[in-house]
Amino acid sequence: MSLTVTQSKKLHELSEFDGLDPVEHVNRAIDEYLVKQKRDFVAPKEKDIAARINERSPDVKVKGAMWIGGVVDKYAFSALVLKIPAKLAIENGHISKLSIWDPEVMESTGSFIGSCIVNYDRGWDIKPSKIAEPYFNRVISLLSQKEDIKPKTKEAV
Repeated sequence: MSLTVTQSKKLHELSEFDGLDPVEHVNRAIDEYLVKQKRDFVAPKEKDIAARINERSPDVKVKGAMWIGGVVDKYAFSALVLKIPAKLAIENGHISKLSIWDPEVMESTGSFIGSCIVNYDRGWDIKPSKIAEPYFNRVISLLSQKEDIKPKTKEAV
């Protein structure tokens, strides 16, 4: 991990202003961040997370693919599910794209990617954190349980 050019410039300006070493500022910022973190967080169990599919629509660009949208607890999700497995899908399976986001954060910030807790678009943009993992697993489970939306495998075609 490295600082952006702007962060580095501001850090050096701050150090020139107060005479502290830039590393000291970084250490203080990290310590302050860690103190504010909730370490007693217990992620919910997948079975306790409510999830439902709200909509399904065929993808106009990819034959046999379907967009599936829904809700998992307080988060919204959208997935592109392919008819046949693909190398660029999650675990070489059927899910080519998957976003799970917080609608409240999206509304307040206007940033889709900034509101995502998970984002996969033919590769990981935002991997599920320990906090996001149960929601991710619940969505994957929901998509694989629905027989009417489950794509057929190559063998079944």
